Amino acid sequence: MKPVTRIRKPAVKRKHPGLLAGPPKTLLYQSPKYGFSIRLPRSWKCYTVVRSRTRRLEDAEYALDFLFKYKGKVYESALTLLVFRMTLKQWRAKGYDESPIVRLAVRNGLIYAYMVPEELPDEFLNAKGDDYDYARFGRPIRILSRMVNDDIPGIVRTFKLR
Repeated sequence: MKPVTRIRKPAVKRKHPGLLAGPPKTLLYQSPKYGFSIRLPRSWKCYTVVRSRTRRLEDAEYALDFLFKYKGKVYESALTLLVFRMTLKQWRAKGYDESPIVRLAVRNGLIYAYMVPEELPDEFLNAKGDDYDYARFGRPIRILSRMVNDDIPGIVRTFKLR
């Protein structure tokens, strides 16, 4: 009788090439092209879709969106990482220090920054459009609020350049 061998499944199925398994409670995102990495809570795996953009950006050369997803529906970005090709002097001259975009690092003519949504998605509004529908969207509102207000301050502290 032959011994039974089991094929091990990968720890994380990668939908996005930069998303790797990190320590037990985190996921590691790496960008080899732009030379950075960032750790996300493992709880983000089922609530985010990762999309990168290089087109239709105003000043940024590259954007990485962690889009909020709930029950199969994809909403707006919970976190956006941006890479700008400019000097710190140009950054300040364009007024980015006073904008909702927060600078993370500067290296070799690149500025790394992030931004978070200032409001909940419009899809969470009630029929009149004057307030959020907490009865209908209470759970996704709580999850997205936790991600933005509680998780992201810790996530951006894990940002590292190679």
